[in-house]
Amino acid sequence: MTSPSTAGEWRYGCRGVLPSGDAPVVVFSRSSLVILPKAWVNGPLLEAVNDDLLISKFEAIDINSGLDKEMVFKREGNPDEKLTLTEISSKTIADVYRPPGSLPRSQQTTKYRKVFRWVSNGIHEGPYDIKMDCINYELSAPQR
Repeated sequence: MTSPSTAGEWRYGCRGVLPSGDAPVVVFSRSSLVILPKAWVNGPLLEAVNDDLLISKFEAIDINSGLDKEMVFKREGNPDEKLTLTEISSKTIADVYRPPGSLPRSQQTTKYRKVFRWVSNGIHEGPYDIKMDCINYELSAPQR
């Protein structure tokens, strides 16, 4: 097994606001998706520490799919509840490659603005079109 200091790194994910009645913030990464009440993100602190607020967490079905055209998540604690994000459009905002220099690794960071079709058989059923800011980050394994 490769140690973390010699392995490459791959991270990706998106953040956006679901256009539903209470407009929760949605954040997903390679392994999970969370739905956060808007009060947690930009409301008063007293609202954010309310135990009655609902946080929903989903797990990615395939953590190696990347920012694929279709991504499926299952709800933590309720695997029958699924959420599907299907890409409708994508625009590259920035794409930066840093070749190996003094460090023996290369870096690739790409930022996108994407629109996904949101469909769920549970919470926030939709369908909704959600605009998201996304990033794909890759750090190569050391090149010798």
